[in-house]
Amino acid sequence: MIVILRRSSFILILLYFSSISLVTALYPTELIYQFSNGTWVENLVVRPSGTILTTLISSPEIYQIQPSSKRPDPELVYHFDGFTALLGITQLTPDRYQVVATNRSTVESGKAYVIPNTTSIYSVNFPHQRSRTPDVRLTTRLPDAGFPNGLATLNTHTILLADSTRGVVVAIDTRTGANWIAIRDHLLAPTSTIPLGVNGLKIHGNTLYFTNTGQNLLGRVDIDLNSGAALGPALAIAYGQTPYSGSDDLALDGKGDRAFLTNAAGHTIVEVDVESGKQAIVAGDLNSTEIAQPTAAAFGRKGKQDTLYVTTAGGLLFPINGDEIVGGQVVAVKVGEATDVADSPFRNR
Repeated sequence: MIVILRRSSFILILLYFSSISLVTALYPTELIYQFSNGTWVENLVVRPSGTILTTLISSPEIYQIQPSSKRPDPELVYHFDGFTALLGITQLTPDRYQVVATNRSTVESGKAYVIPNTTSIYSVNFPHQRSRTPDVRLTTRLPDAGFPNGLATLNTHTILLADSTRGVVVAIDTRTGANWIAIRDHLLAPTSTIPLGVNGLKIHGNTLYFTNTGQNLLGRVDIDLNSGAALGPALAIAYGQTPYSGSDDLALDGKGDRAFLTNAAGHTIVEVDVESGKQAIVAGDLNSTEIAQPTAAAFGRKGKQDTLYVTTAGGLLFPINGDEIVGGQVVAVKVGEATDVADSPFRNR
């Protein structure tokens, strides 16, 4: 999630993105569903059946969407009483999930805050693939959480949480609720101007890939698959160019050689070669509502492995053309094979 909005910075972002040459052929997209205006769809995970589970920040709810249906209307799966927002979600084992529930405060001075001591992790477990009603139970409370954000599955009983304002990755044992700071690195930290650091998390092999919103980077670090501890210093793969406001979440392809970043301020998806750092804008457009402020991405299943599903906030934080807002979306991007690299808001360092 990206929560920073300053009017002057936003104007600079628009000017910057308008100067980018999108010479790469864009991947085709399809709007699966668009919620009502004011709905912020924050994150998603794809069930083994191919059904999409989405979390909302605008209300504490999980919805289920069948993307292959002729009428893919969302079905409410669960409403979390006592909370106002859901954030990251990850699959622990088949059809067993962990989700972040918290309480957001009002936006003050262009920043959104989480009310202290109100964050929890919940398990959301479906008895079988066709189940529509999950068993929901508290995993643990996180009284020390700053801004809880992305989740990733470390092993069958441990998840990792990006704490964006503290700039750390927290490991959580879902069996006992025990939690500890697994990784603390300067590439995870926020900045003095944008108090959001590490944001999205994805694991491939024993490597953790992450976005850092404040530092405008995609990075990686090798980790221990039992504790989540770093096995060395984190490394930057690619940096955003000032005044770009930083990526939100990311997805990795099946081979782990391509990362797809949700570029919230630019309303685009950026594809990055994780070895070379080369990248290109491959879907969306700054001046279009096609992918309006993308928030998260995940690849499909059940024959849809070449489809990247993207959730959006509809431009609530970054209105299209400065004043246009639509409902939060679920968009399918047919990524297929890699495309030639073109200009993008990222550059190598």
